[in-house]
Amino acid sequence: MLRFYWILFVVVVLLLVIGIPAIVVGTVLKKLFGIEDFVHPYAKFGCKVWIWSFGARVHVTGREHLVPGQAYVFAANHQSNVDPPMLFAYLGPITGAIAKKELTKFPIIKQGFPLAHVVPIDRRNRESAIESTRRGAAELRKGYSLMAFPEGTRTVDGRVKEFKKGVFFMALEAGVPVVPVVVNDTRLVWRKGSQVVTPGDVYLEILPPVSTDGYNEANIEELVERVRSQIVPRVRTD
Repeated sequence: MLRFYWILFVVVVLLLVIGIPAIVVGTVLKKLFGIEDFVHPYAKFGCKVWIWSFGARVHVTGREHLVPGQAYVFAANHQSNVDPPMLFAYLGPITGAIAKKELTKFPIIKQGFPLAHVVPIDRRNRESAIESTRRGAAELRKGYSLMAFPEGTRTVDGRVKEFKKGVFFMALEAGVPVVPVVVNDTRLVWRKGSQVVTPGDVYLEILPPVSTDGYNEANIEELVERVRSQIVPRVRTD
């Protein structure tokens, strides 16, 4: 329980010391000079510090599958609140994200999203979700990768839920590959609904990219299942 309050303290300090200054400077640089990537090194550093506060020891494999300069949609299974900062910090290239629209209720986070190429999505509103798909595809076409958790929520026991299709539509529209990403054991560090945080080893496995060539709106479910079927056998469950 003490570690739970410790990680909350760490994230508040990171937002005050790194987050707010980086967002302010990044906003000014973007407006005046069109510089878009100022916040990323600071965001990645902050994520690594926050993961350290969990006591999580990160092991990454598969970066050799990624081509420098190529934009991807990273589709990962979702076990814990450890997952988003871990993927953001350790995937490698400048990577934005697909995030729940509810997070934009927090002013600091809302201001930082555009600077970090994070696209909020409201799955309950079809028109809004379609617009988010277009915005995500635009980021991909500009060369920025996006990470997403197609299950839409965290699992408690590690079992992979069905994937939603939204992020795959983004990949199709932008013509970029989808990279299956396997997350293991983050639920053992911090389970959904728990305030108990237990230090331990966590694993991030990047699999070979899946081309979107030959897929379209009519057969997108085949693409979704192809990606999911590569992730499921590699995920450890309770």
